Amino acid sequence: MYLTEQVTPLAACLSRRYARLIKSEFLGDGHLPGSVDARGIRHEDVTVLSFGSNLFDCVLSFDVLEHVPDYRKALAEFRRVLKVGGTLILSVPFGLLTENNVVRARIAPDGSVEHLLPPEYHGDPVDPQGGILCYYHFGWELLEDLKAAGFGTARVDVYWSSEYGHIGDMQPIIIATK
Repeated sequence: MYLTEQVTPLAACLSRRYARLIKSEFLGDGHLPGSVDARGIRHEDVTVLSFGSNLFDCVLSFDVLEHVPDYRKALAEFRRVLKVGGTLILSVPFGLLTENNVVRARIAPDGSVEHLLPPEYHGDPVDPQGGILCYYHFGWELLEDLKAAGFGTARVDVYWSSEYGHIGDMQPIIIATK
């Protein structure tokens, strides 16, 4: 199993349950994929993963994809590293009533960031004082993007349960199978 986070409470919890879990964070440009820094944090860029193909039964990515300028490349990488029948489980800002993805920012031809909407930053578990730019809010178009990346099935499950602590807004989880 591969988890696209390493320094979160979820990563700690899953590490206790799954001995073969591989975790990582994006540490920024200039780090080699698969390298480990002095803190013991593994660096991976989800658009160019260091793993071999057909390696994982499951890839978990929670609130990461919206920070990736070329998220479609990340979807293709997730599919590549999954075994046949493997599952991608992810969460993103998702509009249940939104058909198309909303592009908030993009990389301009000169490499600069072009803001199409007011900049939105989310918390960064590696740098709690900093923030990470949000490039996208997703809509149902994301399911078509998953199929275009080669996933056989893609769906959105929506959770709400006071019994299990899923309260507030309904929480959409995207599930795709290779």
